[in-house]
Amino acid sequence: MLDLSSPTIYIPTIFLVIVAVFVSILHKDAKGIIHENTKELPYYDEIGLSMNYISRNITEEGRFIYRKNVNSEITYDNKIYNSLRHAGTLYSMYMYEQLGLEKKYHNLRVLASKYFVERYIRKLDDNKYVVISIPEEEQINMEIAKSGAAGVALCALSNLYKEEQVSLDILRGLGEFILSLQNEEGDIYAYYDLENKTINKEAQAVFYPGEAAAGLLYLYEVDPQQKWLVAAKKILSYLAKTRKKMELDIPFDNWSLLAIENLFKAKLATQEEFNTLRAYAEQMAIPMLSNQITNPKNSYYGAFKDNIRPCSLGTIMEGLASIYFCTDSESLKQIIFKSLSIGCMFLNKVQVKTGEQAGGLPNSANWVKAGVTPNASVIRIDNVQHVVTGWLKFQNILKITDKW
Repeated sequence: MLDLSSPTIYIPTIFLVIVAVFVSILHKDAKGIIHENTKELPYYDEIGLSMNYISRNITEEGRFIYRKNVNSEITYDNKIYNSLRHAGTLYSMYMYEQLGLEKKYHNLRVLASKYFVERYIRKLDDNKYVVISIPEEEQINMEIAKSGAAGVALCALSNLYKEEQVSLDILRGLGEFILSLQNEEGDIYAYYDLENKTINKEAQAVFYPGEAAAGLLYLYEVDPQQKWLVAAKKILSYLAKTRKKMELDIPFDNWSLLAIENLFKAKLATQEEFNTLRAYAEQMAIPMLSNQITNPKNSYYGAFKDNIRPCSLGTIMEGLASIYFCTDSESLKQIIFKSLSIGCMFLNKVQVKTGEQAGGLPNSANWVKAGVTPNASVIRIDNVQHVVTGWLKFQNILKITDKW
């Protein structure tokens, strides 16, 4: 077991373990994944295909068609829905614009954002707004407001304030709601019971604190009040401290990694904070990288042991790309680059390329195989969202490293 108690031991040990795991990776050089047209970044066509899928699956009122099937003859009533995943899809549409691609879907993003605000954002009291989860849509027993949903909503909507497409009062209200769920240690409670008007302090949600931290930092960009920044850093500090003792069992949290990446890029932390958060990010890299399937002869080359779910793999690509920007180790960056290269190639293979559902990403990479469960060929909107964002973030690395 690695000794995580001392940074002077921990960081070199990480690199030794990773190098040992990846020493046999002699797969294609990064240039091997480039399209024949070198003027286009890798996955330019694939991202466009999936963005077209998302755009085709926005109704006139702005609601996403949440589930489809590769087999177009199989249909769903789509009464099942998830407000947090709606916000996440809005965020991926924003990332598509933010990372230098076309703004052709901007009006659709605004439409889907307005639908989200009107249907899912509710005023809680004088200064708080929440994102509601509707029981019949999410198959739960009561109406609740998730801290993670408020965080992802801020990631998706804050950028629209400058265009006067969303009220600053709503954005601040979502931020105040998150702050009201933060305890003294910095942790964020999972949700608020809207029926009983109480904070549920028992429920656990691994990714909600990271989502909340990321959202507060996006809010800080448009409303630079110190309380948003302080709360976000307190969340991340809590996660780094409490998860350090988990050693290799640490959860891979792409949202907290996004928050750390944004902190680093904006230079909004002290050197001591940077060191703590960098170690936290690097700690997450170990178990993930060591579980990647790196044998080119394996049909799941680029996926991960016991994980061939495109939605999950998309979040891993997102998180690894964030770690790339958080570490100062060139060795680790090189390993992450190779991991992203083969991971993104695997996702390319499982994307639906033709037909009515072109651009979709089914629940399982096995959707093309005979005899798999019917659920394998279900396309959820968040499957597409996370894979698109993973590809976009890898493209961003390619652009700044000039490796394309």
